[in-house]
This record gives sequence, C-alpha cells and structure tokens, in this order.
Amino acid sequence: MGNDVGMGTIVVGVDGSAPSKAALNWAVQEAKLRGSDLHIVVSWDFPVVATAEPMIMPTPDTDALVDNAKTIAAAMIATEHLEGSGVPYTVETPEGRPGEELVTAAKDAELLVVGSYGSGPLKELLLGSVSSYCAHHAACPVVLVRTPEK
Repeated sequence: MGNDVGMGTIVVGVDGSAPSKAALNWAVQEAKLRGSDLHIVVSWDFPVVATAEPMIMPTPDTDALVDNAKTIAAAMIATEHLEGSGVPYTVETPEGRPGEELVTAAKDAELLVVGSYGSGPLKELLLGSVSSYCAHHAACPVVLVRTPEK
C-alpha cells in the first residue's frame, strides 16, 4: 500500500506502549514547531507460534488484526488530542514487521520518530529491535524518544 508521505511530513510509529506514546507526544510537538504533517503508522503482523509438535493453526483473522491496529491508532490520537491540535495527520495500518514498515513509510519523510525500548541495567546502551532497525535503515533522520523515568 503506497502513501503520500513526503518532505514536510514526520512519520511516527506507535503500538500503544508507553515508549510509543512518548514518541507520538514528541512528534506532535515537533510537527507544531516545524509546521509539518504527521503520519502515524501502526503496523501489524500475524503472530508467530513455535511448537515442537505439528499442529493445525487456525486461519488468522486479518480483519481483527487490522481493527486492533486502528483501535490503537484512535486511542493514541485521542490521548494526544490531535483532533484539536492543528497538526494535520494521516494514519496507516500496514501489514508487516514494524521496523520495515516504518522505514518504508518514511522513505520520503523529513523525520522518523520511534520510542526506545531499552531496559535493564544497560538501558542507556540498548535499543529495541524496531528502533535499532529504523536507526540503521531509514533514509531520513531518526529520533529515538526515551520514556521519561518515573
């Protein structure tokens, strides 16, 4: 699925988690400062199950996965009060691995924003797999937003 993301657009990846909420909040504020559009991406993929025994897997409910992605996006938009923010935005819910979908969505963007999932004693040094993938593969600058310490 193609999109019309171009310069003047900030792409942000969200999944409903605290780090992605922090990323969306940062992206909204940055879009206001730059006068940019915001493109929100909530990707989804079929769950992977590894078993030692052969088993019959039910056919995945694609509609339910898409609906879940749209529900996540709507909740995040409401949380950030985007409707009244003055920031123009679009939402995309592509099927695929999050890092790959974000890099694809941001290929012509001015900025890609993602949350950082580092945790544990080395959290200052760690990135989550999605943020790491984006940092290494995006064609535009990438901002990794850390979740504030409580």
